[in-house]
Amino acid sequence: MAITEIVKGNGDDAPKRFGVRIGWFVAIWAFSTVVFFVVASLLHLLVPK
Repeated sequence: MAITEIVKGNGDDAPKRFGVRIGWFVAIWAFSTVVFFVVASLLHLLVPK
């Protein structure tokens, strides 16, 4: 995954531009939100009513 290549060590190789950092934050936040809803939907299907 690309993020692991960017933020290894103490962050010296992290993106310098603020926009890129915000972009990574938004991408990770959006991905985790999608994963949360997918897992919640699967649990909703598995749990009997």
